[in-house]
Amino acid sequence: MDIIESHRLGLIEQLESEAVALAGRGRDSAQRALVYHHVADLLGLAHGYALLAAHGALGIDTAVARIERRAKRAYWRLTRDQRAALVERIATFGASLRAFDAERCAGLLMAYRLVATPSLGEEAAKRLDRDLFAALCEAQSTRCQADADARRALFVAHQQWAETLFGERIEQAVAALDWPLSIRALRGAIAALRIPLVVYERAERGGLGRIERRLRRSKLLPAMFAANPAQAFFQLQRQTAERRRRAADGDDLSADGAVRLAA
Repeated sequence: MDIIESHRLGLIEQLESEAVALAGRGRDSAQRALVYHHVADLLGLAHGYALLAAHGALGIDTAVARIERRAKRAYWRLTRDQRAALVERIATFGASLRAFDAERCAGLLMAYRLVATPSLGEEAAKRLDRDLFAALCEAQSTRCQADADARRALFVAHQQWAETLFGERIEQAVAALDWPLSIRALRGAIAALRIPLVVYERAERGGLGRIERRLRRSKLLPAMFAANPAQAFFQLQRQTAERRRRAADGDDLSADGAVRLAA
């Protein structure tokens, strides 16, 4: 292996490690929203999938809590023991959705970085689906000037990528949940990951900028984000790097290793 190839592989490994760290653990939905927004921002807010994924990440906990309340109130349908067992399955279901989201976040960031890094174009073409590679390259080259067709192509490509990544596992998680009530109660949680095309089309009609502004108003994100999203992301990046450094030295920042975002 020559020096150039060794450097390229080292860079890929470094980017992958950081992407996983930035995606965080199950409950780190706020930092995933920052990462999704960061990628969208780098592409001139042409990345509708990333913006909707940010909202989805922030909405998983609320959706799962709504499902749990529905289960606890099903006195007419379930016994106390059945409700208790269902609540336990809901907790497992929620943990699965958060894990899928973390995997999606790391993969989405890594896909962008592979395409955006000049020396990694060959690796990007090798790793990414042809449609996703083409759509990301187009968005990277046009940024704010991306037209409606290019934005839609990028959404559809990422939607298909996500379905390939964890679509079957979502089905398995739903089956394991063994939900005895109306399936409509699960739609919000599932749609956070399986973003429907109709949701994107509605966002396009209203303008993706409106979706981004709604994200900035979220109380679930650091106050800094509303004023300066880029600064909020780079602060997260510094915190993540520091946590990884301390973890490598055997001095983790917290009991569970989670990154603490500034409020």
